[in-house]
Amino acid sequence: MIIKRYIGNTTQEAMAQVKMDLGSDAVILNTRRIRRKGITGWFSKPLMEVTAAIDHEIVIPKSKNGQKIHQSEETQYNKEVFDNLEKKVDAMGQMMQKLVNQFSHNSIKAKQEFMDQGQKYYDGLLDNEVRKEYAADIINRTKELQSKNGLEFSKCFEQVIVECLGNEAKPIEVLPGQRKVALFVGPTGVGKTTTLAKLAARFTIEQKKKVGLITADTYRIAAVDQLKIYAEILEIPMRIIYTPSEISKALEEYKDKDIVLIDTAGRSMKDEDHEKEISEMIAFGDIDEICLVISSNTSPQGCVNIINTYKFLPNYSMLFTKLDEVTTYGAILNCCLLSKKPISYITTGQNVPTDIEIANIDKIKDLLLGNMEL
Repeated sequence: MIIKRYIGNTTQEAMAQVKMDLGSDAVILNTRRIRRKGITGWFSKPLMEVTAAIDHEIVIPKSKNGQKIHQSEETQYNKEVFDNLEKKVDAMGQMMQKLVNQFSHNSIKAKQEFMDQGQKYYDGLLDNEVRKEYAADIINRTKELQSKNGLEFSKCFEQVIVECLGNEAKPIEVLPGQRKVALFVGPTGVGKTTTLAKLAARFTIEQKKKVGLITADTYRIAAVDQLKIYAEILEIPMRIIYTPSEISKALEEYKDKDIVLIDTAGRSMKDEDHEKEISEMIAFGDIDEICLVISSNTSPQGCVNIINTYKFLPNYSMLFTKLDEVTTYGAILNCCLLSKKPISYITTGQNVPTDIEIANIDKIKDLLLGNMEL
C-alpha cells in the first residue's frame, strides 16, 4: 500500500493533487489544517493536508545505496522527516508566541506607567491653577516630545513649560542716542505705580540713565503723591497729565531723557472709556513699549478677563507682580498661553525700590515645578 500526504491552500486543491498522483482509486485516510512553515506561519492562514492511500506499490529504480526500494518505504521515511521538522517549527512557534506575549505585557505595563506619570504632572498643573485645557495640551505636547527624542518625561515636560513661558524675556531696552517711551497699563490694584518706581530706580541707579516720569492716574486717591515721593527720592522729574492729548507736551519736555515711564489709571475691566483713553494715549504719545502689569494672584478666569480686556493693544509684553504673595504660579502660565506675548519683568509686592528683575524664564519654571512636588 502506498500512503502519501498532499498539501494545498484548500481541501479541493489538495484533493486534486491526490487524484492526479494516485488516481481515482485512492482512499482518503485523513484531512487536517496545518500551519505554514516558518515563523510567519503563525500569523498566516493555515493550509489543508490530505493523507491518501492506494493498494499497490510503485518501484523506485534506484535508492541512495543503489538498491531498489518501494515507494511505501520512501513515503514512511519522508513522513518521519516531515514530522520532525513540524515538531521543530511548533517549538519555534511556541517560543515566538511567548516572546510576543511578553512584549505585549511589557508594552502595556510601560504604557500604563507612562499614563500614570502624565496624570501626575497633569494634576500638578491643576493644583497650580493652570486652566484644564492648557494642562491637557501641555501633557500631550510632552508625550509627543518624548516619543520623538526618547528623553525622560520630566525633561520633556520642563522643555514644554519653557516654550509656553516664551523661552526668553523681553525687557525694555534703552539704546544710546534713542529715547524710549514706555507705557504701563493694567487693572486696578496690581501695583503699576510701585512697579514703575522700581523700574525708574533700576534705570537711574544701576544703568545711569536719565529718566522722566509721567502719570495719568488722577483718579485714584494719593496716586500722584505716591509717584511724586518716588520721584523726589530718585531726584528725577515727574509730570501730570489729565487728558491723553497732554502727553505730547509732556514728552516734548523730556526730549533729553533716555527713557520716559508713563503710569496710567487702573480701571474696571467693564469701563468702556478706559480702552479709548489708552488708545488715544498710545496715538498721541508715539509709544515705543507697552507693559501689561498683572498680579500673580490673578485667578484663572481673571487671566482670561484681563487678556481679553487688553487685546486692543497693538503689541505688549507682560510684567508680573506680587510673586511673594502667591503659593501657586499658574497665572503666569495661563496669561502666557492666552496672550502669546513675552514676559518682560517680574517683581514682588514689597516696596523696595530696586526689587524688580528681568523675567528669568528658568526661575519661573523652577518656581512652578518646585511647587508641583513631583
